[in-house]
Amino acid sequence: MCETLHNHLQVHVNEQSHVPDHCSVFALSDKSDADLRKQCDLTHDEVCDQCHALTVALKDIEEAIRTAAFDLSEDREESLYLCQSAVTAIEAWKSHQMRTVRQDQARIDIFELLNEESVLIVSDWAMKFLLQMYRESQQNWYGKRGISWHISVVFRRRNDALQSQVFVHIIQSCAQDSQSVVLMMQHMLQTLKTEHPEIVQACFRQDNAGCYHCSNTVAALAYMENEVGIKVARVDFSDPQGGKGAADRLAATCKCHIRIYINEGHNVSTAEEMKEALLSHGGISGVRVAIVQSFDNSSVVEQQKIPGITKLNNFTYTKDGLLAHRSYSIGKGKCIILQDQPGKLRKIRNLCFEKISNPCS
Repeated sequence: MCETLHNHLQVHVNEQSHVPDHCSVFALSDKSDADLRKQCDLTHDEVCDQCHALTVALKDIEEAIRTAAFDLSEDREESLYLCQSAVTAIEAWKSHQMRTVRQDQARIDIFELLNEESVLIVSDWAMKFLLQMYRESQQNWYGKRGISWHISVVFRRRNDALQSQVFVHIIQSCAQDSQSVVLMMQHMLQTLKTEHPEIVQACFRQDNAGCYHCSNTVAALAYMENEVGIKVARVDFSDPQGGKGAADRLAATCKCHIRIYINEGHNVSTAEEMKEALLSHGGISGVRVAIVQSFDNSSVVEQQKIPGITKLNNFTYTKDGLLAHRSYSIGKGKCIILQDQPGKLRKIRNLCFEKISNPCS
């Protein structure tokens, strides 16, 4: 049922449609907030056979439970509760598919606008890498502490060809919070600006992890241009569990490369050994690795609150502050004024980053 619903909606959802279940503008507009609402010019007077069949099937199942014979009234109530819970879950899954398609449109639009002066960056924390040895005792196998590593995939279009390179930041131990994320973003943008001075604009796309989807990170990116010379144009967040991204796929490739290195008789128990594993056999094409030796991240980002940020998923940076949307490009958006105070970000040169390796074109 879920697989059929997933495939059906992914194909039929459009920005405007006569079928209300397929019209993302109609379905995702906020009726209670004019700034987050967009008028659809079409009349929603058509019915999708598959969506209607699903609705009818769910109602028939509930009616069958109500009319069925049960030995105890408690059994009937429990069955109705399970049925209604399942219906609610299916409707939530249907709404999730609608939001996923709409949020993914932001990524598609950015790809179409990419050029030599702009980049799209997809970032994510990979699952902590558990220490591995070529041969280890059972005692050493239990109670491991993982190594944190952060992956950012940078997309850029040159000569009508889409290019990408990957930045992997390895930290022996750190808090995966907004402070750490901002520092690595700053380091990555500074490296890109140093090697490619023509880049002047960047867009970010991330999942809904708290270190990304929070006031500190969103506000700090507004001041990145003052520090590194690259303006952050917008930040978009995918819908929760909205599909794997480029960073997740690259993490799987890196783990396979490390596993080959371990099978050759090596250990990977520190950040330095993990970097050596990633760069072994010439490294992975387009992947660059940096070790963060220390993270003194106190007061990296000025504390600033953005009201209702958990319900806002798209942010465009303007000269006056932020223009926020709940769903991509639906409504005129909410204007958010950012505090204009100096010293928003600490200088990256005061942090202990090892020089990034394996430069790419």
